[in-house]
Amino acid sequence: MDKTARLWDVATGKQVHIFAGHNNWVDSVAFSPDGKYIATGSDDKTARIWDIDTGDQVSVLTGHQSFVASLAFSPDGKYLLTGSNDQTARLWSVVTGQEVRRFVAFNYVVNAVAYSPDGKYTVMGYGGFSNTVLLWGTQSQPGELQVIGHTGSVWSVVASRDGKKVLTASDDSSARLWDASTGRELKSFVGHDGPVRSAVFSPDEKYVLTTSDDSTARLWNAQTAQQVLTLTGHTDSVNRGAVLPDGKHIVTTSWDGTARVWDMATARSVVTFTNHMQLDPSKSSQVNRLAVSPDGKTVVTSGDDMTARIWDPLTGKELQVLRGHTGSIAGVSFSPDGKYVVTASADGTAGLWDVTTGKEIRQFIGHVGTLYAAKFSPDGKYVLTSAADNTTRLWDVVTGQEVRRFVGQTAPVRDAAFFPDGKTIATASFDGTVRIWHTDFHDTIQYLCGLLTRDLTAEERTQYGITDQGPTCPAH
Repeated sequence: MDKTARLWDVATGKQVHIFAGHNNWVDSVAFSPDGKYIATGSDDKTARIWDIDTGDQVSVLTGHQSFVASLAFSPDGKYLLTGSNDQTARLWSVVTGQEVRRFVAFNYVVNAVAYSPDGKYTVMGYGGFSNTVLLWGTQSQPGELQVIGHTGSVWSVVASRDGKKVLTASDDSSARLWDASTGRELKSFVGHDGPVRSAVFSPDEKYVLTTSDDSTARLWNAQTAQQVLTLTGHTDSVNRGAVLPDGKHIVTTSWDGTARVWDMATARSVVTFTNHMQLDPSKSSQVNRLAVSPDGKTVVTSGDDMTARIWDPLTGKELQVLRGHTGSIAGVSFSPDGKYVVTASADGTAGLWDVTTGKEIRQFIGHVGTLYAAKFSPDGKYVLTSAADNTTRLWDVVTGQEVRRFVGQTAPVRDAAFFPDGKTIATASFDGTVRIWHTDFHDTIQYLCGLLTRDLTAEERTQYGITDQGPTCPAH
């Protein structure tokens, strides 16, 4: 209870070093495989790595929200795995001290962690009344890869055309580009004076467009991360933006009640769309999100006026109004053929609309609370939604039935996006992470059943959106 760990010589029984630095009880210790380091975990919510020869502290690993109960070095000594009362296990780089992976235990304390001898798997023992031990792969697997690096909530996520990179925007006033296979940060776009609401690629992916609470939109060189254009004119937060396929114009939406079209050559606003403005000044007129039609000739914008509006970005002429939601509309997306629009609303539903008639065809019902995003799959057969209930869901466009549920993030999921192949999605959450998942249900189940020596529990079936009756892993 003296907040220290001590090293003793087994042969002589003499004390060699005192490792002092923790601010509370030391709960766990581990030696590195090469004998150069000792790791300690404490009630002060940190793990620390120490040099055995000198007794000096090498690094402090911060991030856990409760005491660190268990520790294990990887067989190659490059990583340290920690288990905590905060219901997570975390993987850290010994060299940099940075968190590189997170395993969520779903309401159970992680009391014990260990590596397999080949380093390919980790095993975790969960406390409470779970009586559970789970095996996880240390390489990225369905639903496990997380992008961890933003220091604030993540507002938006989009994948590059080749599916190799992911672009995110965050409350930490930055947009960042990540390697989709490893979660490694590639670029950081820094310059806004407030939270960055969105980040998107230009159609040719030469540029990145960001929008921010600082009332500006900014264009960046995607290769150098250098700012090349600033668009000023909105009088409130700029929520979303897009570069039109003509490569000459940018569209933005704002909480000032307008959407604007900008000339990229002059950085001047050439069209101001005000149709979301409400006559009653006591009601919000915020314009939330937007989508560009596949042919680039129309855009759809959503607002707190409970409508989505389709209009010509070059003239500002309104072409269609989609009415029917009973709450503000956030996410909007065109189908790949441009014939339909899907909307996500605060009324707890997503709607499918006919662009030509403006009529609602069906609703997707199941989320609890506000929906933030709704996107079509590349083949148009599915709709992806994310919501305040911390889940992302996949729906069949024809039947309106939920076919997959992605659970694991610990805060509202503000955005979700398909990769170009349609087999992978990325989800962005207010818990500060982006997760990458496989959409193929059978791939995920095959992976899970391959790890376990038993069938899935009822809780695990719910977690992975399994609604079929009968055993999930028949061989077990």
